[in-house]
Amino acid sequence: MSKTSPEATRVDELPHRTRRAFSFGLGLFPLLPALPLLPGCRDGDDEDSGDAGAAGLRTPASVSGAFRHPGLLVTEDDAARIRAHIKAGQEPWTGWWNKLCAERNASLDAKPNPQPAVYRADSTKYALYGDIARAWTLVLRWKLSDPQDNRYADKAVEFLDAWANTLKEVGTVPPGSTAHDDHTFIILAGIQGHQLAQIGEILRTYPGWAPQSLKRFQEMLLKVFAGISQNRLNGAALGSHANWDLASLCGALAIGVFCDRPDLYRLACDYYAGNNRGKLRMFGNGSIVHSVYYMHPGHFGQWEESGRDQGHSTLGMSLGGDLLEMAWNQGDDLYGLYNNRFLAAAEYVARSNLLDENGKTYPMPFAREQIPPEPHTALWTEVNQSFQHGRNAWEPIYNHYVNRLGLAAPNVTRMALQCEPKYGGSSDDVWWPTLIHRRPGYSETMKPASGLTAHLRGDRVVLSWWGSLGATSYAVKRSAQANGPFTLLGTVSASELLTYSDMPANGVWFYQVTAQGIGAPGTGSNVARIAVPGEPRLAMPLNGVNNSGTAGTLFSAAGTSGSVQGTLLDGAAWGDGRRNDKALVFDGKKAGLQLPPGLFGDLDDFSVSLWAYANGLHWDTCMFYAGQDGFSYMCIAPQSGGQGVLRFVIAGAGHNDSQVVEAPSALPVRRWVHLAVTLRGNTARLYLDGTEVAKSDDILLSPRQVGDQVAFLGRNWGHPSFDGRIQDFRVHAGALSAAEVAALAR
Repeated sequence: MSKTSPEATRVDELPHRTRRAFSFGLGLFPLLPALPLLPGCRDGDDEDSGDAGAAGLRTPASVSGAFRHPGLLVTEDDAARIRAHIKAGQEPWTGWWNKLCAERNASLDAKPNPQPAVYRADSTKYALYGDIARAWTLVLRWKLSDPQDNRYADKAVEFLDAWANTLKEVGTVPPGSTAHDDHTFIILAGIQGHQLAQIGEILRTYPGWAPQSLKRFQEMLLKVFAGISQNRLNGAALGSHANWDLASLCGALAIGVFCDRPDLYRLACDYYAGNNRGKLRMFGNGSIVHSVYYMHPGHFGQWEESGRDQGHSTLGMSLGGDLLEMAWNQGDDLYGLYNNRFLAAAEYVARSNLLDENGKTYPMPFAREQIPPEPHTALWTEVNQSFQHGRNAWEPIYNHYVNRLGLAAPNVTRMALQCEPKYGGSSDDVWWPTLIHRRPGYSETMKPASGLTAHLRGDRVVLSWWGSLGATSYAVKRSAQANGPFTLLGTVSASELLTYSDMPANGVWFYQVTAQGIGAPGTGSNVARIAVPGEPRLAMPLNGVNNSGTAGTLFSAAGTSGSVQGTLLDGAAWGDGRRNDKALVFDGKKAGLQLPPGLFGDLDDFSVSLWAYANGLHWDTCMFYAGQDGFSYMCIAPQSGGQGVLRFVIAGAGHNDSQVVEAPSALPVRRWVHLAVTLRGNTARLYLDGTEVAKSDDILLSPRQVGDQVAFLGRNWGHPSFDGRIQDFRVHAGALSAAEVAALAR
């Protein structure tokens, strides 16, 4: 029986799957839209047709529950491609193959050293680490040889059978030890569990591995390793760093594929995406919105552990790259989630580990961040670049985004080439990364710039985009019309961070970026639209017309509009409004209104306003709440904080991370009041009845940083609901002026 984590609960069977990845029945709460698959996306390597299927031409495993085998880090197509490179004497594959063949771990004289229990606090872990390195080298030595030399498969089988017949537990400290149990067995179970599954997944194609032995090895992985990763993902906590979750994500996903357990696979995909599948749940720092703590201009994603050190940050890249590549090989594109958010982090971490032409570290933007396991006052305020880490974490990331897709990732590219000589030596990483991941360079026509976003921040429109492999510069253009004509604003060198700030006159503007250089395409990027200084985003009168007045008008960032519907929850009803109409009534217990998702995901500057009537006040109730989950959110609370006052709160990593605007007193009771919050740049203002009552110039977070998978009126994540009534809820893209707020309050 394996050891389990203290916050464990067993996962229930997942809801019935539908036609698209992650688009499942909503139940009570909204979840993410379907993840962006890449149908028809090919990698430019014509000899490998397997990627077209992996990228989305076949039904994703998250939908079908059926797996491609072998389908973890090395597929059958990968093995055939690598063998062809070696046979042709091509580099770097031939050189790495020769190194692998000469490696002592490939020796047929090696003997397994299985242990009945493996603990992080004693030497038993080294027996497991060593045998994983040997068995992985042996199985590659077999699979990539041409013709295949079955002696190496037989030797790998010997190792897996020995551990399957012997290992019963992994833990931190052995029984009777007085050493501190820091629960790091969770990391061991995830990392070594996924590495063992990698070996078994390739070896399952060997006819000489007896079916009963294969089954015994699967059962060992499920009993000893999988439960720990599963329990970790079902008991999310922000009190530990991203790598704890990423280890468990890799373990659950890899063992899920190898053991044909779609529940484990979906659990990992959902957790990483922050997808709640209609359940009220939390996600830890390994979930992509939490692990990439802050998105700086230029699609530069601050990694959760960047303030800690680069050894742990690059481990996040190693585990993250493995996770995303395994999902890709099963047809699920986690790489592309949230406009390539993981690539944004990889570029940031890579830059943190590079030196400039003078041998100095690069200056890095940094948003202060709460240290997960520390008290409220403990903050990171800068990237820890105390030493540069040479971990070869970059091959799957580099080969996907650059060689497979043709995106420019200059920092990742430099790190991949710089770290290529590193092929192993750490128990944290899968050995031989260049051999198994390296692909021929992207050879198709240069792609247009892509992923262009435009955000209003203070007095600036901030543009960010993804570059095109081979481009030398980018022309930034603006137009008053979506179809142009576009006027050139400036040029950004491909060697610079791909961002541009504009200060246009008031109005609606359209932006496009065009790659420049030899072979550059004639087409530009997607067109990004933005209104300066802002425009309505949502208007919900909530006046109870025909007793079904939860409808509102949603204005999209593209300038279109449509009707949206809120959902009454747990006893929310209709009562007297302000003007001989109706208002939503919340009972102070569970009642709430579920808002449609997607209201805030693209907003930096914004405004929210509503009318409220409080019968009485309860500590930490919310009139408005929106966020990714209960850790990453913004809210308006009528009575909260140490002084019990009216507050606006925005947090990126739980309440210890809160950035706050506080009024002098609590919300007035037994009368209608108008409330508004505006954010312009770093300045947030709180208004009561049209008058500013609080201000902070130190708000770094914004709605698009904290997500908006769940949104409510009248309730929050875990406290009793508001005791009172609410009407006329509005969201504005951009910060309303004091005069505009005063007009709403009349």
